[in-house]
Amino acid sequence: MARVLAVMLMALAFVQASALDSEEDRPKGARRRQMERTRAAELEAAIAKSGCADLGGEKWFADAHGELFQVKQDHCSITFALKTRSGATVEKRGVVRGAKVLMEPPFPEGTVLGASVRFENGATWERKW
Repeated sequence: MARVLAVMLMALAFVQASALDSEEDRPKGARRRQMERTRAAELEAAIAKSGCADLGGEKWFADAHGELFQVKQDHCSITFALKTRSGATVEKRGVVRGAKVLMEPPFPEGTVLGASVRFENGATWERKW
């Protein structure tokens, strides 16, 4: 009976430890808030400097389906490659005006919010790097 109890406690400990590992890479508390403030300051500085948010460079985003992509930005014009359901790659174009992202139809209008871009239909691009 004691062995069964010990095995059950060990299994419970392993389950709890694995649940902690999945959230370990995500910043919490003060670190998360500091990162949000830093990215908001970067956004404001980019808009003040060039008139539009900076989505290009070494920044990588994950789309609503979790696919990673990189945005290429030339002044306030942006392009990026998007994978379709069939697996084909399509290049999309758009313009960034201040914190607004305006893409070719059928994309809805989006807004840059620090480390993410939120679209009117509820989809988001989350910045990964």
